[in-house]
Amino acid sequence: MSLREVKAAVDALAAKDGDDPTALRDVLEAVLLVGQGLELDQALQRIVDVAAGVLDARYCALGVRGPELSLQAFVYTGIGPEVRATMGRLPVGRGVLGELLHHPEVLRIERLSDHPSSVGFPPNHPPMDTFLGAPIIVRGELFGSIYLTEKQGAPQFTELDEKIVGVLAVAAGIAVDNARSFESAQTRLRWMQAVADRGSESMRGISLADTLAAVCDDVASLTRASDVYVVTGTELNAHTGDRVDVADLAETLGSRHNQLAVARVDGEHAWLRNGARWVTIRPIQGPPGQFRAIVVTHPDRRPWTAEEEAGLAGVARVASLSIAYADQQELARDLEVLEDRHRIARDLHDLVIQRLFAIGMSMQTMKARPDEVDRRMEQAITDLDATIAQIRTSIFDLHSVPGHAGERTLRRRVLDVVAELAAHAPVTPSVAFSGPVDTIVPDRLSPHIEAVLREGLSNALRHADADRIGVRIVASDDLLVEVSDDGVGIPADIRRSGLRNLARRAAECGGTFTERSAEGSGTVLTWSVPLDVP
Repeated sequence: MSLREVKAAVDALAAKDGDDPTALRDVLEAVLLVGQGLELDQALQRIVDVAAGVLDARYCALGVRGPELSLQAFVYTGIGPEVRATMGRLPVGRGVLGELLHHPEVLRIERLSDHPSSVGFPPNHPPMDTFLGAPIIVRGELFGSIYLTEKQGAPQFTELDEKIVGVLAVAAGIAVDNARSFESAQTRLRWMQAVADRGSESMRGISLADTLAAVCDDVASLTRASDVYVVTGTELNAHTGDRVDVADLAETLGSRHNQLAVARVDGEHAWLRNGARWVTIRPIQGPPGQFRAIVVTHPDRRPWTAEEEAGLAGVARVASLSIAYADQQELARDLEVLEDRHRIARDLHDLVIQRLFAIGMSMQTMKARPDEVDRRMEQAITDLDATIAQIRTSIFDLHSVPGHAGERTLRRRVLDVVAELAAHAPVTPSVAFSGPVDTIVPDRLSPHIEAVLREGLSNALRHADADRIGVRIVASDDLLVEVSDDGVGIPADIRRSGLRNLARRAAECGGTFTERSAEGSGTVLTWSVPLDVP
């Protein structure tokens, strides 16, 4: 109905009532009532209730247009739940109701059964004769139609009723448009919230598996899906419900690239559950030629609004970025491990191999100096013990990951501190462990051990001008932490507050701290505490 037709209808109402504009007032009140509220379902029910009251109709219904000029929703008033329970399915747009969908204009019929388009009523349907219907147009698009039957207080609907229902249809169109705009805004808000929530999880340290699982839950909640999966090739990355085999999913759905695709799937598949027959595929950006997507299943074909498509695309981008970030983190960890392996190899070459070579040379000279066999043999045994300790440390280092977020043993913590302090130093300190340091040293000593290492190594690396720096950790009845070098010794003018702090820490734990330093002969710092002190 055009604006001119609405004005003509209002003029007709005013002329009809003369000095008592009751009908005009009722229609205007009905128009205001129809426009109240923003929830679409409530607005549709309010439209049929108001229309039935204003036009004195026993029954009123509103059909929402679906695909291919059918009705996908039907709201009604006048039929009680007892009668409705005995009826069959609701109308789908055939007969006179379909006439309004094909020819969207006001239709008034004195006797329904006489109309050429009439197809009769289903069993147990209430009898209906008089009929009045009008299309509901929203932004130039047919949204649906409003139907009224069984005029009360008159043999049939009148021309004035035609004008009134036209006015109500215009008001209904405005109400529906407002409700749909509100629902679209709410939909955008919900999808934006999901994108914002999941988009920040990677930076907050949440695992990829948890993020993708939350993405599946969000999409399922927002779309009322039977299931939601994140799939890479034949691998199931995340899912709602129980885990399921998706090995044939990519082959069944075919290749999809960068667009939303909706398809019906026939046959039996493990991933089609809970009555699902329709599948929506939203591709996730990944390597060329690899199937990677968010897969959503529904029992029926789901019409996706523009807001929902945009929201699902945003969620897919979040999933893509989360996967890429996790891949980069994994690559960074691999590079860190490789760098640590390189350091270990350098240590083995610079320390272990050279030490073994020196032991071999020393043993070769025994024949020439028989009088020194005992002394040289004792020194060789000592050097071999130190070499074995170094090899054991390297083997442990190969079986652990530096900076790992899980449980860190004392060995790992010591190695991490040494690697951190010597990262840019010209000398790589050697580290040797003796005894069950990971099992009998209590956690309460860890801060003290780290303090000893940081103070001792910092001094050696900055001031000693040493060619060799060594760290030794021994656990037996006492815990011994030793930092030694072959440098110039501790300068006389250096601030000794750090060394006094180490002595204080040792005293707090019932132990001792000693330093031996001489110019030209290096420095040895020894921090020792008993392990049986609580």
